[in-house]
Amino acid sequence: MRDWRVAQLAKLPNVDVYLDSQLDEAQILEFGADCVALATGSTWRRDGVGRAHDEPIEGWDAPHVYTPDDIMDGVTPTGPVLIFDDDHYFMGGVIAERLRDAGIDVTLATPAGEVSTWTRNTDEQARIQARMIEVGVRLETGNTLQSVGARSVVLACAYTGRTRDITAASVIMVTSRTPCDALYHALEARIDITRIGDCLSPSSIARAVYAGHAYAREMDAPIDEDAVPFRREHAQAPS
Repeated sequence: MRDWRVAQLAKLPNVDVYLDSQLDEAQILEFGADCVALATGSTWRRDGVGRAHDEPIEGWDAPHVYTPDDIMDGVTPTGPVLIFDDDHYFMGGVIAERLRDAGIDVTLATPAGEVSTWTRNTDEQARIQARMIEVGVRLETGNTLQSVGARSVVLACAYTGRTRDITAASVIMVTSRTPCDALYHALEARIDITRIGDCLSPSSIARAVYAGHAYAREMDAPIDEDAVPFRREHAQAPS
């Protein structure tokens, strides 16, 4: 996803790329660009808010509660680990397999009746669930995370509400993400600035790529106030 696009950008004579360049509000204003697009991404929520929970999960602020960002930054949690996957895409399985490769006992709990249920849309669900079983991840489907304790968590049946405790020294919340949009709110009233990708609305990689392409295509295009933001098919009677 990344490498191919980096190679294509490197071929363009009218594109400058600056790596390892963290810009702040003053630097963006100093640049004096006519248009600014912020694709500053998002971060995973630590409090467990997502599809199943509108409010933070009790105990979310304990020091042994982590997010996928922590794991990708190199943190190795103490086992056994409980992964609460309310995202239903690929991330819960990725984290589970990585920890199993490190020899850590892992339980993956999800409110859905199967792991990574959204990946039925991408024809990956069966392979992901099979892989979780193969590497020894304990699956707790149809369960929500109700609370986090010092050495255990409380799971609640997504259908009956019945609760039970299971041992967990660490918890990883894979629930939802928050846009990194502080720069946008600091500058929106001062310059022509736009949020794209996860900075606007956290979603899939495909959606973020599309958002970048759409911004580039539409930047200098004439605005049709009456146009709909999507294409529609119209059925025609046979001639």
